Amino acid sequence: MAEFTVLVLKIAFLAIVWLFIVFIASVVNSDMVGRRQRTQASVDSAWARKRKNEPWVLAIDSGAHAGDRLQLVPKVRIGRSDACELVLSDDYVSSMHAILSRQDNGTWVIRDLGSTNGTYVNGNRLQDPTIVGPADIIRVGEVQMRLEL
Repeated sequence: MAEFTVLVLKIAFLAIVWLFIVFIASVVNSDMVGRRQRTQASVDSAWARKRKNEPWVLAIDSGAHAGDRLQLVPKVRIGRSDACELVLSDDYVSSMHAILSRQDNGTWVIRDLGSTNGTYVNGNRLQDPTIVGPADIIRVGEVQMRLEL
């Protein structure tokens, strides 16, 4: 009976080790190869039409996506994860780096989500959620962006 128990424990241990190896391989693969690029989030056209005088486009000025324009939805998560509305393939960007959200009063607020390299507005590292507008330069990793009307 004791031999059978030892055999079961050995098999369970090997299974756990292999699961760990597969998990590590998938993480390394996603970091080295990168993720599927997605630079436009869907937007409800009625929502966009109602707010003609508010910033509604995020223009990317530098990095791999320079020149891209992201139509804004009320909440835009920025990072390397596929769960983000704006996926950036930049080594200095965290998987969930920052969030840009529209407040009820129509202003846009950006908040860093505890990233290692920080989020910057006009060269200043964010400590608290910060209101941003068309005149502000937002930097996430090495990517610069700005809001446009």
